[in-house]
Amino acid sequence: MLGKLLRGESTQAPPELPLAFSLATERGLRIQQDYKPAEAWRFLSHHIHRYPQDLRAHTQRTLLAQHESLRDNLPGALQDVFLALGNAGQLLRQRLLELVSDDLSEEDKSFFLEWLKSDRGSDMGARWRKGSQLATGQDNTTAKLLRIERSQEVAKYSDVMEEVIACLEYGQVDTARELLEAEIRAGSTDETMEQELVNIYQYTRDRERLDAMIKHLQEAGREVSALWKEKQQESEQW
Repeated sequence: MLGKLLRGESTQAPPELPLAFSLATERGLRIQQDYKPAEAWRFLSHHIHRYPQDLRAHTQRTLLAQHESLRDNLPGALQDVFLALGNAGQLLRQRLLELVSDDLSEEDKSFFLEWLKSDRGSDMGARWRKGSQLATGQDNTTAKLLRIERSQEVAKYSDVMEEVIACLEYGQVDTARELLEAEIRAGSTDETMEQELVNIYQYTRDRERLDAMIKHLQEAGREVSALWKEKQQESEQW
């Protein structure tokens, strides 16, 4: 699941539909090259302005900004991802920065690296950068006069894997990992869960967590499958 989602590969040509319909249903994180970059950029920018928490659209827009004609907008697109996530989604922010790092100036690269290490959240990204839809343009930190909390209905899933897949689709890799680890530590022997968790360890290059999980299985007297052993050997090259 994780591998396919991050590659965003597709061999099918886009349907002959207006952009507002065809691009809205595009699920790959790297959108198909059949779209005109400028038109796709405008659509995604408008969408993010209306739905600033749509992490799929943010990711699509950031990767799209690597196109030569849109590269000036890349810092602003990445800034919007950081603003939308706040102090959450550390792995997604880090991964996106890695993917577009070569197309950023040294100044922008240093800024986002510092932002990753900071706990100041949106205060870091107040100054507007070209391409941003969410920056306020204010350099000074603002204080909220009123805080309103409202309850949010918890999403209901038929099983844990359905929730894991939903988390992965929206870039919440750390949450998906925690769900899978909890299930396996509780005694689950579901091969699909094990495979997905191993994929996450490989994707995040988290050899420490991989070794810890294998040690837990061994100490619990459970058989460590060939999948775990093979991935542990591969992790020596991470």
